[in-house]
Amino acid sequence: MTEMTDTPRYSTMDIEDAEAFYHDEITLQMRAEGLAPEHETPSYSWLESHFSGFIKHLSRQFDLSPGDFYDEIGVPLEPEQEVGSFDFVDDDETRTALEDYLVELRDRQGRAESTVATRRSALRLYVRTYQDVNGTDDLLGPLHDNAVRADEMDRVADTFDVLRRREDTLTTHASRRKYVQEVRQFYTHQVTFKGARHNPTDQLERRFGWDSTPEWDNQALEADQIRLLYQTADDSVDRLIVIGICGWGLRPSEVASLHIDQLVLDPPEDDTEAGPYIEFGSERKNGPGTVALLTGLEDVSARIGALSEADNGWMGHVFPSSTAESGHLSTSTIRRRFKGLAERGDVTVDGEVPTPKMGRRYWYTAYGEAVRRVVERFADVAEEQGSKSPEVVLDSYLSEAEKRRHRREEMRAGLEGLFAGNTAV
Repeated sequence: MTEMTDTPRYSTMDIEDAEAFYHDEITLQMRAEGLAPEHETPSYSWLESHFSGFIKHLSRQFDLSPGDFYDEIGVPLEPEQEVGSFDFVDDDETRTALEDYLVELRDRQGRAESTVATRRSALRLYVRTYQDVNGTDDLLGPLHDNAVRADEMDRVADTFDVLRRREDTLTTHASRRKYVQEVRQFYTHQVTFKGARHNPTDQLERRFGWDSTPEWDNQALEADQIRLLYQTADDSVDRLIVIGICGWGLRPSEVASLHIDQLVLDPPEDDTEAGPYIEFGSERKNGPGTVALLTGLEDVSARIGALSEADNGWMGHVFPSSTAESGHLSTSTIRRRFKGLAERGDVTVDGEVPTPKMGRRYWYTAYGEAVRRVVERFADVAEEQGSKSPEVVLDSYLSEAEKRRHRREEMRAGLEGLFAGNTAV
């Protein structure tokens, strides 16, 4: 299938233009192919097949994945309800199992609605294809009989044979592995919690030659570059943007909407977090509900103090905006200011202006190093106890609170001095 609308005009789009393009062009093509943009968003592979230039523009210009973009513009408008999502499935037990699985993802595991919607879409396509290929949509029956395990693995493989030949699915190495994982999670749920005896997706990647690890773009800013970004900032807004992204590991959207009600700067002694933190709650996508504030306390306290003194009807947003309907700066403004700092400070990664994502990657890299140092710290203890590894000591002898305290001590040490050298107001 050829791309429908890949043209150089992508490079001229701001975020509002991109939103308009989605509603005017992409949803039109979705409807033409039987999709319902009111209730679902297109899969990554579908969007890549039809509008690959659009995906690249979202990433390069706004540091957005398609999923992030859908969240930002608020689509789908009416997420498809769980009940009825699998009305096409004839087998009652399979239909109930699919619907119950998605409800549990949302209600028990607390997954974001966008995550549940992605899983629902993947399973709908998988079950429809399985039904077409095998003449049945009974996914559960074969899972309870080890005698038919090999036959069921063949049926699943035959289903993926058809899926991989479709021009709108499984078009890249990464999308193949991700799709297998989406489907496998349903089967894993049946084995772990529902008494199924085997998982027919076992070794599926190996069977198709998809078992090699794809090369991901994991470029990250270095500490010296982040220090330069901070020193380049000439006001409290830009300084806190750098701290929020690189020192707290927040997404640009989380920085933009940060509110004083989320900031616990002076927690009581009996608070389990045992230190200042940001409270996000259960709505945070793919991340913990709290984020420890291990650096930047003086900056954020000074910012709040200045906003409080100025008053002007301040509603509590750390980055207020008098023109935005939301009351705070937009995500695109945060990205633009971050990139502006990089341009002014002549900070580049492989010759390109870095994006906020590269700042977040620094935080995750630094956190991984902190965890490694904690493990190394307990190497001697493990040897004295005759344990096989320091991880055994950490898991067996330290509480979760103690492990968290050690990790934060190391992370705080790693961030020390990163945000210093600028006293501009």
